Amino acid sequence: MHSGNPHDPLALTVVSTHATSDGLVSYLRCSCGAWEVRTGSLVGCVSPRAKTIDGPGIPS
Repeated sequence: MHSGNPHDPLALTVVSTHATSDGLVSYLRCSCGAWEVRTGSLVGCVSPRAKTIDGPGIPS
């Protein structure tokens, strides 16, 4: 795990980068499983959650 936000740049892998009308957007995945979305002006982070499958029709 990491102590700060955004994540350690050495633990990030660029998954996708593309240009939009608002500028460049990069999607990065951390070795801990978290995702970051970066633009020229902000960084958004999504932490990994426990993977569970629950719902009608899905065996437990």
